[in-house]
Amino acid sequence: MTGVLVRAAALASVYLLVLTSLKWGDVLTAAALGLAVALALRAASPARSDARPLQRMWAAAVVAGETAKEMAVGSVRVARFCLRAGRGEQPGMVEIPREGRSRRAVAVWGVLTGEAPDEIVVDVDEERDVLITHLIDAHDPDAVRARHRRNREEWQRKVIE
Repeated sequence: MTGVLVRAAALASVYLLVLTSLKWGDVLTAAALGLAVALALRAASPARSDARPLQRMWAAAVVAGETAKEMAVGSVRVARFCLRAGRGEQPGMVEIPREGRSRRAVAVWGVLTGEAPDEIVVDVDEERDVLITHLIDAHDPDAVRARHRRNREEWQRKVIE
């Protein structure tokens, strides 16, 4: 039940942030909608015993921190690319092996990857089982693949899968 309340509070917070209002009526509406959606999602998802909620919360915090770091580093890369008119960088596509990610894990990967301004998710090629991204600097695709593999193995898997 605690998980439902946490999800309801998170959904209500997003609703209020989008609405940009803290009027009582809006807060009550947000709470009611958040609770209804959290309960509906709970009923629709299979039961799962989560023996390590603190580890999942810690992993989620680390994923958020890693994403923020990638956003900062990506912003610097974009600024450098714009100011130097692209000298030294090699824009291009990089294919990242899907490595058995579920559809949900691919969706979360796409959102997290797309947060950094220097890396854009282009496509998921299910036939070849690869995730395709475009980077401002793709001169070392093996390093990009290794970074994505490391992030998934160390933290994202603990949160998503």
